[in-house]
Amino acid sequence: MASLIEADFLHNPLDKGLFCHCPSILETQSGTLLVVWYVYPEEEHVGATLALAKKYPKENNWYHGETILSTGKYSAGNPVLFQDPSGRIHLLYVVLKGHYWNDAYLQGVWSDDDGKTWSQPVQLWQKPGMMIRHPPVLLKSGSYLLPAYDEQARQSIMLISDPPYSKWQAGYSFEVPDIIQSTLVKEDSGRLTLFFRPSTDPRKISISHSTDQGTTWSHPKMTPLPNPLSGISAFSSNNNLVVVYNHTEEHQRWPLSASCSLDGGKKWENVQHLDEIALEISYPSFIVGNNNRVHGVYTYNRRKIKYVMYDKDSFN
Repeated sequence: MASLIEADFLHNPLDKGLFCHCPSILETQSGTLLVVWYVYPEEEHVGATLALAKKYPKENNWYHGETILSTGKYSAGNPVLFQDPSGRIHLLYVVLKGHYWNDAYLQGVWSDDDGKTWSQPVQLWQKPGMMIRHPPVLLKSGSYLLPAYDEQARQSIMLISDPPYSKWQAGYSFEVPDIIQSTLVKEDSGRLTLFFRPSTDPRKISISHSTDQGTTWSHPKMTPLPNPLSGISAFSSNNNLVVVYNHTEEHQRWPLSASCSLDGGKKWENVQHLDEIALEISYPSFIVGNNNRVHGVYTYNRRKIKYVMYDKDSFN
């Protein structure tokens, strides 16, 4: 069973909304933990703002969520954090210039002071509907590879960017429809693996591999892992693959579970239920941090964000 070391709740900024969703977590080069999510008053597509919570090294408590971005009349969503080798922290997200995600535009800000202050927003994609959910992976070339998906076409796409990572272009498009919100894992061998959640039936997680730094990808194949049309996350632990997801095909978003593959994604075993409360516990974002620790965040009943820390070896 996964060994839980620490758990805490992250709360919305005051007066910005009761509801929240879709967190992203980053451990910075200095060891600070940053979590960003979106907060909304009633409907998730209206009036949503981005909130940031921090936990500094050797401190026991999280600083309360603070609003970090004003999008004016537009609603924000799906934030993604990553830090490039220079130390700059990037926050990618979308703004809705319409009524749903197919009207979303990809934007970004950055911070050069560990998330204390942020730049002015820059639009990163000119057409509506380009969505993100999980952070990019740094390639040997120094480029970043970002999993994305076109909400209008219901098609997954890989975006790529060179330093200073302020412009993105399409690098690869998957022909298989209705697999979205992919999470990208760099295995110890150097192979890249993508996991996709379904957007329709059949309700199974799919997998694809690249052995040439994302230039080409294998045809996505369905795994036996169930999914209720909800977000997933994945990471590599001791050269094994771990997926965090809702282990059900029912129309619900619980329990939150983790499954491990010891053979590169061919077989799956050791299903562990990390959280079994009968509420929405969804959209996980899990990373392998320093000191053999796994950090994770996920939506908790749309009212707060739950943070958890595990020993990495307990997932094998």
